[in-house]
Amino acid sequence: MNSLKELCKEIQMPEEAAERMLAAEIPFSQSETDRLIQMLTDERSYAEAAGKAAEAEGFAGLKIFLLAALKTREIYAEKGIPEEIFAATMKCFSRFVREHKEYGGGYGFDRGHWVGRQLSLLLFRLGELEYERLDYEGSPALFLHIPSDADLSPDKLDASFAQAKAFFARHFPAYAEAKIYCCSWLLAPALEKLLPPASKILRFQKRFRIIKTDEEASDFTFWVFRTKGKNPQDFPENTTLQKNMKAYLLCGGKVGEALGEKLP
Repeated sequence: MNSLKELCKEIQMPEEAAERMLAAEIPFSQSETDRLIQMLTDERSYAEAAGKAAEAEGFAGLKIFLLAALKTREIYAEKGIPEEIFAATMKCFSRFVREHKEYGGGYGFDRGHWVGRQLSLLLFRLGELEYERLDYEGSPALFLHIPSDADLSPDKLDASFAQAKAFFARHFPAYAEAKIYCCSWLLAPALEKLLPPASKILRFQKRFRIIKTDEEASDFTFWVFRTKGKNPQDFPENTTLQKNMKAYLLCGGKVGEALGEKLP
């Protein structure tokens, strides 16, 4: 239990959420919990284990995932991956708990389907960005994810890409020269109509060659408006992007997302 407490402090878990997680009772036997932890830290089985762990709702489920994170720390150490990268990567748990409060009205956890990537060493946060090891079109590839707290300033992005190049060359050499892809609403061509040319988002877009777009994708509504399933008429207008995008949507415009390949 003390190890979980220390981990919560290290990843800056909100105190209220940490207390509720520590007090939660896992509805599985010790042997079953141990098996789930082992599976969650293995890239071949994390998805199956996440489905089972989801049966432990709310903070009990979060407890299982954080216990698995302690196992992941051991694997990091075995591979010589620095502690600071472990902490940066595992802060996803605290970020997700805070995001739940933003749109759900209270602390909670609903990303069990996602965090197996972090726990099984498929996904790492390196600077401002996250990089996921995948095979794409038959070759090793890195898929880029942009955390909600990322700073998209050009110098910060340059530092992240440089860190990633060195990290994968050292720890996962098969990915040392891998192409980097990103599938996100941040690459949606429609944003050119909604943001000024000097926007950090548009400058981020220019780092990629767009491969394909999907105007029907709707994930952007959560990331921009912090809401799910609402009518655009009810979207907030607290930022310039929210105001512009809401007006655009109400006039029949579509945002969606795009897949891009990072330019050299």
